[in-house]
Amino acid sequence: MMNNQTHTTRGTGAAGVLPQDTSQVLNMLIRLTNNLSNLADREATALAQADMVTFAILQDEKTLVTEQYIAACEDFRSNVNSYRGAERSTLDRLERLQRELGEKTRSNNNVVQQIYERARNRTQSSLVTAQELGQDRRVRFESAVNENEDKTSSGKTGGL
Repeated sequence: MMNNQTHTTRGTGAAGVLPQDTSQVLNMLIRLTNNLSNLADREATALAQADMVTFAILQDEKTLVTEQYIAACEDFRSNVNSYRGAERSTLDRLERLQRELGEKTRSNNNVVQQIYERARNRTQSSLVTAQELGQDRRVRFESAVNENEDKTSSGKTGGL
């Protein structure tokens, strides 16, 4: 088994975002996964409280952390053979955290989908109701008073 602090011989390339040290790589991935997991928890709280302002604000932060996470995962995958001898307990922890993140993300996505469907149904219902009311009501323009009409010439003011 490889020492946790052993440097690998993987190439870093221009797109390499991960450090050379295997334990640092795994710890970085764990940290990024935890960051996304914490964001998912905060999103879930905002959704449960119907706090769409907080939910919307979290999206910018989530975008930044997700971009970092994706870059690190792509780098990890492109050099996966370099990590085969890494400490098993650390790899297991990373896998467990990633599974938990996936579950939280799916749960939040389901709640967002439900909110979207309810909003869409309410909007559709409102449009149908407005159309039905519009068909049942006739607008009478002849009873409207013309503000520009000269009241003295109409005989309604009792003139001279």
